[in-house]
Amino acid sequence: MVWGFIRYQFGSYLRSLTFIPPLTLFIGWIIVFYTYSGVPIMSSYAVTCISLYLVMTWVAMNVFALEGESEKNLLFVQLPNKRDYLWGKWVVCFLVASILGLIAIAYPMLISSFKGTVRLVHIGAAIYGHLFFAVFGIIVGSFFSNIKMESKKFAWLSAMLVIAVSIAYEGIVEKVYIFKWILLPFPPVSQFLMHFTDDALLIDKNFWLDAAWVVCYSFIYFLVITRMFYRKER
Repeated sequence: MVWGFIRYQFGSYLRSLTFIPPLTLFIGWIIVFYTYSGVPIMSSYAVTCISLYLVMTWVAMNVFALEGESEKNLLFVQLPNKRDYLWGKWVVCFLVASILGLIAIAYPMLISSFKGTVRLVHIGAAIYGHLFFAVFGIIVGSFFSNIKMESKKFAWLSAMLVIAVSIAYEGIVEKVYIFKWILLPFPPVSQFLMHFTDDALLIDKNFWLDAAWVVCYSFIYFLVITRMFYRKER
């Protein structure tokens, strides 16, 4: 039943045509960005990671908005439990993220856009980066889709604000250090980007510590969103 629901959700997403604007924007941006050859490897992947973060927030909010309240309640009755509804939504989001991430990683290699030789460590870091930036986007989109707000427009604006602040985190903290702790609940985007500035790509202790924090952050927020979902759909 759960896999049937996932197929139904993916089909509903395709039929809704809401996938066209974010996917067209993302793929168009990738093509334009790699128009010129001889670009650095890791900093280029950093840019496409940020693009995926933005687009997956958009995709997640669209996926969670596919059903109205009456249709949602009918699905709740047919599914074994409400958790399957939430996880089904996330699976659809991850399927879309996998397609976009693959395009972002493979396209510049296929057209030989990079000035250096792409090594296995670059590919591994690119997969890691695009995966968790997609996760950040899904978290932000899911969070504001499941929070009780009077206006959908306010949810979208709030999501965009979170994205902007998380990307600008380093600059904000440099000016006002106390924001380092105030902004801790925001996605740790800057901790990713600092490792994507050099094609030498130093995989050291700091890299693994930041990776561990990113995994813990994602796990915590998926639990938080699950609790929010249960409270909202009580």
